[in-house]
Amino acid sequence: MAKKQYSVEFIEQVIKEAQETNNVALVARRYEISPSTIHTWIRK
Repeated sequence: MAKKQYSVEFIEQVIKEAQETNNVALVARRYEISPSTIHTWIRK
């Protein structure tokens, strides 16, 4: 299975939403992304 590439703009939008809502799981479901992926992006 190929690794999905996300644009910098998309990653920034997801991080912003996760921080504003303080709910990574909700944002992950909305964009069909693993919560661990979002946590990794936030740590970077």
